[in-house]
Amino acid sequence: MSEDIKVNEIPGMFEGPIRPVLLKLSIPMFAGMIVQVVYNVTDTFWVARIDLADPSYMGGTAIVFPLIFFFMALGNGLTVGVSSLVARAIGEKNTKILNTTAESGMLISLVLSVLSLAIILPFAPQILKMLGAEGDYYVHGLEYLRYIIPAGPVIFFAMIFQGILQGEGLMKYVMNAMLIGTILNIVLDPVFIFLLKLDVRGAAIATVIAQIAAMIYMVNVFVRNKSSVKIDWAVSNIKVRTIKDIAAIGLPQSFAMIIMSLSFFIFNRIVISIDELALTAFALCGRFEQIMLMPAFALGAAIVTIIGQNSGRGNFERMRSTMKEARLLGLISVGVITALMVAFAPWIFKPFTDVEKVLWYAVMQYRVLGVSYLAALLGITGRSFFQAIGYPLPALFLTLLRLVLVTIPVMLILINVFGMGMWGVWLGLASGSVVSMVVAIIQVNSAINRLESGKMKLHKV
Repeated sequence: MSEDIKVNEIPGMFEGPIRPVLLKLSIPMFAGMIVQVVYNVTDTFWVARIDLADPSYMGGTAIVFPLIFFFMALGNGLTVGVSSLVARAIGEKNTKILNTTAESGMLISLVLSVLSLAIILPFAPQILKMLGAEGDYYVHGLEYLRYIIPAGPVIFFAMIFQGILQGEGLMKYVMNAMLIGTILNIVLDPVFIFLLKLDVRGAAIATVIAQIAAMIYMVNVFVRNKSSVKIDWAVSNIKVRTIKDIAAIGLPQSFAMIIMSLSFFIFNRIVISIDELALTAFALCGRFEQIMLMPAFALGAAIVTIIGQNSGRGNFERMRSTMKEARLLGLISVGVITALMVAFAPWIFKPFTDVEKVLWYAVMQYRVLGVSYLAALLGITGRSFFQAIGYPLPALFLTLLRLVLVTIPVMLILINVFGMGMWGVWLGLASGSVVSMVVAIIQVNSAINRLESGKMKLHKV
């Protein structure tokens, strides 16, 4: 490829009011996430409808969630690594890096796909048992796992394309891909689950088909030359340096997400030891939790683009104002959504279970954890800041702090020492979010000051 490619620059990215840029980049992501949440709710609704009196269908798929999250962790690492690299390359006007991003990223995806399938396919039953599945929970979980596995490689390759588009700020294409995959999934779910009588297998097959369609759309975006990053499908474009640059950011992010997956595994084991019905409610709350954190993740994606590109230009004041505005917008949006979700929790969860105790657990979890989602928002935006400037370890530390270093010890103490049961689980989760929020604010403000004074160096691509 030639090095005189035209680099996409978003109007207002480097000067002028920052709020319009934040909104322009985050709203499409937010819209796509809304539709994804609608899918999660719909998927849960249809799975629960297989037999409302039998929680093992929904609980069995919930037990598989940590493993699905593992796939998403690796994919998310690729997205963040590529997005940060592309954003900083655009800021620096480094076309050499942009020329090699797609093929280098796809090689990483290929390796991850082969390794993941080689490990999971032969050992699916053992993995389910390790996750704590027994009886009907094991049967339904294994059926779901075996049919959802092909989604892994699709996710890995799709996340490379998504990362490129996010790094450029072309969020509308990311949104369109999310819409295509999610709407198709919603349509196919009842067809495969009930019409074809495949039960939980149908839900998995619908997901795989929808993810393939979304990936095909994103590939078409590059074929139509809508991106500055071209795909030549050439082995010569695979560069060791680019792979290292993607991995330097992506691996810590993947590790952070894997820690999240392992923490969910631990949480599930703790919750199921308290009450099996509590696990069903815990999984149900997890599906809806995304709704309250959607603005945080949408703003986080926008932060990686804006902070990454402006760090490439050395615009430190722009970085500072971006973080202030993102925090303000996040607190308002997450606060409003959380207040509504907490207020209407009894009516939200009622269609998904006929078991009164499951409903009580779900409603109480939201009421106890409501305010902690505001704290989680500030931790998430702080994590995105460090990923954007090429410093993944502070971002990793924030994840560790929220889900492992604080949450699990507090949870175990409250449950085993004070006998608080599910209240101990909920308060442990809240404490981790609050502590990580405080640390994130201090770290981000300190980092910007140190970058501006020259005490901390920017990572060039």
